[in-house]
Amino acid sequence: MPRRPGAHIILGLKALVQLLNFPYDPDRVASADEAVASELDSVAALQCLCSSRRGIGPLVDDRWSLVQRLEAEARGRDADIAALGRELRRLQHDNARLSRRVVRSRNDDERRRTRLLLSVPKELATPAALVSRFVAASRSVGEFAGLLHGAGTCASSSDDAVAEQARSWRRYAIEAHLWRAMLLAGTGGGDAGSSFHGIMKPRDALDALMQFPRSGLSAFCRAAYLAAVQPEAEAAACRNLDHRAFVSRGGHPRTRLYRAFAAAARSVWALRVLMAGCSESEQSGGGGDGVRMFYASRGSLYRAEFMESVPALGAEEDRRVETGEEKLSVAFTVTPGVKVGDTVVPCRVLLCRRREGFVRIR
Repeated sequence: MPRRPGAHIILGLKALVQLLNFPYDPDRVASADEAVASELDSVAALQCLCSSRRGIGPLVDDRWSLVQRLEAEARGRDADIAALGRELRRLQHDNARLSRRVVRSRNDDERRRTRLLLSVPKELATPAALVSRFVAASRSVGEFAGLLHGAGTCASSSDDAVAEQARSWRRYAIEAHLWRAMLLAGTGGGDAGSSFHGIMKPRDALDALMQFPRSGLSAFCRAAYLAAVQPEAEAAACRNLDHRAFVSRGGHPRTRLYRAFAAAARSVWALRVLMAGCSESEQSGGGGDGVRMFYASRGSLYRAEFMESVPALGAEEDRRVETGEEKLSVAFTVTPGVKVGDTVVPCRVLLCRRREGFVRIR
């Protein structure tokens, strides 16, 4: 008859109990009983563990199969993600190429539209005429900057030298802001009935705006005024913001402030139109350096051939700069310069000195 697992252990313990009973010792018998009970508990726990292991095996196999299947799916998804990443990079490259093509096409269309809508006389699309127009634009913008500056400082006038110098710097800063705002404003569209000669013929720029209310100049004045004239400056000059509201609706108020602005805006607008015409003439001719407007970067060393100091350098200071005894750098550009072929009109800059580790404005 086959023995159950652990039967030999039980028989051995039974013999041990019988041996301990002779001669009879109660303490030893009790100890032997405890040993038998502990061994029986161990055998029962071992049997339970074996039974549970046989039941868990299939479940472990199922879970392992699931893990392998999930790992395979993860590898497949990683491959799909890598393929999508390559496709995304290809599409981004194509999108950038198409964006550059759209920008070039838009610029070409704008130049073509400007050429069709504005009949610029050929005698005006020359380097000499452009330089003359640039000088006139600089003068008009300077006069308008002086008007804005005077409106903001008349209430706090002072004869102190430091205050006077601060006012001059503020005027230069206003002029620099006006130039940047007008150069960044769009030249606007226009109708086929407007021509460059017709817009520039009236002495008063407001008359030109009244005669050509849908011209590119009208749209340019609206965009440039809102960008160049800050609400604070308008409130200081006019004590209200009525100009801003009227201009934003497409109107052109006949006031002293807006008349000065319109004169400056028409000069800058004409300059930009002539620059576009000269650039196209250079490109069609296949030669020349074209037309280029330039700024002096902040911190650049002063170069007399490309820069003009405001205020002008004294004779002694000019000599020290030429001999290298003193180095001046640019604080900011007041008026941009222009280069037409070999002709260079220097930009006007506010200079500063560098002494003992700090920058001091002249």
